[in-house]
Amino acid sequence: MNRSAIGAVLAAVLAAQGPLAATPALAQSAERQTLNVQGADIRAFIQDVARSTGRTFIVDPAVTGTVTVTSDRALTRAQLFEVFLSTLRANGLVVTPTASGAYRISPAQGAAQGPATVGSERFTTEVFQLRNIDAASAAETIRPLVGAQGQVLANPGANSVVVADFADNLARIRSLIGRIDVDRTGFEVVTLQNSSAREIAAVLQSVLAPPGGQPGQGMVTVTPVESSNSIVLRGDPSAMARIRPLVEDLDRRAESADDVKVIFLQHANAEALLPVLQQIVGQQVTAASANAEPGAARGGSTEPAGAVASIAAPVAPAPGQRATIARFPGANALVISASADTQRMLSEVIRQLDQRRQQVLIEAIVVELSDNAVRELGVQWLLAGEDGNPVGLTNWSDSAAPLAPIAGGAAAGQLDEDDPLREQLQNLALNTLLGANGFVGGGGGRIGDGLFGFIINAAKTDDGSNLLQTPSLMTLDNEEATILVGQEVPITTGETLLDGNSNPFRTTQRQDIGVKLIVRPQINAGGSITLFLRQEVSSINGVLSNSASDLVLNKRELETTLVVDDGDIAVAGGLLDQNDRVSVDRVPGLSNIPLVGGLFRSTSRQRGRTNLMVFIRPTIIRSPADAQTLAADRWGYMRQQQLDNAPGVEPSLDEMLRDYMRAQPPVAPDYVITAPVGDVVIAPLPPVNDPAPQA
Repeated sequence: MNRSAIGAVLAAVLAAQGPLAATPALAQSAERQTLNVQGADIRAFIQDVARSTGRTFIVDPAVTGTVTVTSDRALTRAQLFEVFLSTLRANGLVVTPTASGAYRISPAQGAAQGPATVGSERFTTEVFQLRNIDAASAAETIRPLVGAQGQVLANPGANSVVVADFADNLARIRSLIGRIDVDRTGFEVVTLQNSSAREIAAVLQSVLAPPGGQPGQGMVTVTPVESSNSIVLRGDPSAMARIRPLVEDLDRRAESADDVKVIFLQHANAEALLPVLQQIVGQQVTAASANAEPGAARGGSTEPAGAVASIAAPVAPAPGQRATIARFPGANALVISASADTQRMLSEVIRQLDQRRQQVLIEAIVVELSDNAVRELGVQWLLAGEDGNPVGLTNWSDSAAPLAPIAGGAAAGQLDEDDPLREQLQNLALNTLLGANGFVGGGGGRIGDGLFGFIINAAKTDDGSNLLQTPSLMTLDNEEATILVGQEVPITTGETLLDGNSNPFRTTQRQDIGVKLIVRPQINAGGSITLFLRQEVSSINGVLSNSASDLVLNKRELETTLVVDDGDIAVAGGLLDQNDRVSVDRVPGLSNIPLVGGLFRSTSRQRGRTNLMVFIRPTIIRSPADAQTLAADRWGYMRQQQLDNAPGVEPSLDEMLRDYMRAQPPVAPDYVITAPVGDVVIAPLPPVNDPAPQA
């Protein structure tokens, strides 16, 4: 009996056993085979197919279960392999080719993350490019049609859908997308006569929004065209046919509406906006608007809250005038009485002007380095006769210890104790010595019947200062702001002594002394900032002289206009000053004698050097997040300064905020806001939020 006959007999026996068999059966006839497997172990089935097809299979440990396959005709090896792949798919398995030529059999879970499988029903991935519908809507439509192991991903950027599934199901999805990706939309332009295009568009978007959806997500999209006061409808023609009567009805109702409209402003100031609108419609600008105080234009109001209008007196309308505009300062609102066209035009102007204005943070650094050196050397002589009357003396004005008052104090000892002049001379001499600097020495004696005395003064003074001031302030775009840190010092401006000094009086004026910064930033379209600034640094240098009480003030003032890019540091101005002064007091003739001439002169040398520089850095605050980040950064800096001064003690900032304001410290937003400076990107540091333990 040949081999094929034995195989036929075994197949007949296995078929006769039927349900009692649990092993696979493959009936072979030349190159064809017949399948008759009933409840066979899947691993044994894979082994028999591998033997019959000559392929190598790598079986995942998770592959378990039984299979049942029956064929009524003989199959070739290729047909047997396809039936084998379909059988594995029915049991939740996929076959993936490997680089070595073998096939890996594994569960279908996670097949979308792996390579494509083999066979006509292979598991693969396909990208569907959409032309008329959006990717998100298409993904939601086809997601229920994808198998349990498949995945659907929408790519809004390229307006495409990525689908991973078996090949036969992908063919069905491809056909479905071809039927739904069809542009059936139309366009229609509706010109409004009485209503505002923006207002009607907002109403339609809210009405057409699906339940629970956002405006603008309906079957018909509405776009306002303000230049022609029209709206553009895009969508299904039948849906647009239902919407058009609604638009016409709303526009018709606006025709019979009242011609008086009240507009409440959100950001702009009604008093500053009123003259602009009056000029647009040709109305005479009212006195209250034209002469508005600058403070009122910046947001303040000089009128009581109960005022009903800013017009001081009725103004007759100009010929052809169609509008009258007034303001209600109590609510920062404008009242417009005009036709529908004029109201629509004015409303659009107000909408564009009533925008949240950007802010600018101005930071200034004033650096002043100065060095003053003074050197003095002098000798003073006094000669007196036998009776004590002076015969001659030298007294230098720049000397630290003048000889005359000291000599007078020495001579006061010869006066009576009850003489008041004695005490005055002694006090004058004592004050002169107390006010002396450096070395002061002297002596005296007799020359025959005469007296002599001398004083030597030697002093060297070096003064150096390093002044660093950093004023900063924040203001609105194109609004002037001022910061002053200093004192008000009284300056005498006049003095009058009447007859007999019966009613003398003195007039004084207080002057600001300190650091003062006045700035008005203007944000340009390109992102740069035009700064109109005035920087002043002043201080008290001292009194004018010993006999006068007038004050000498040091003042550095800078007033300029410059353009700086956002976040850049610019030099607003500076001063490099160096001066040398030499003063020599001498006795003619005697001071020129060699060697001893120095005893008859006084020399003073003074050198001063000052380096002053002013730096400005403007930063645009575009959003509330930027302002919050800045506040958190500054708060964290001041808080850290308190922690450095008193480690382990809760900062007083945290204590006041918690106990007095009952609020939380400013915290930067979750996302990092970067501020580009040149080629470097600077990100604000997160604030310190962990309070220190209380002492």
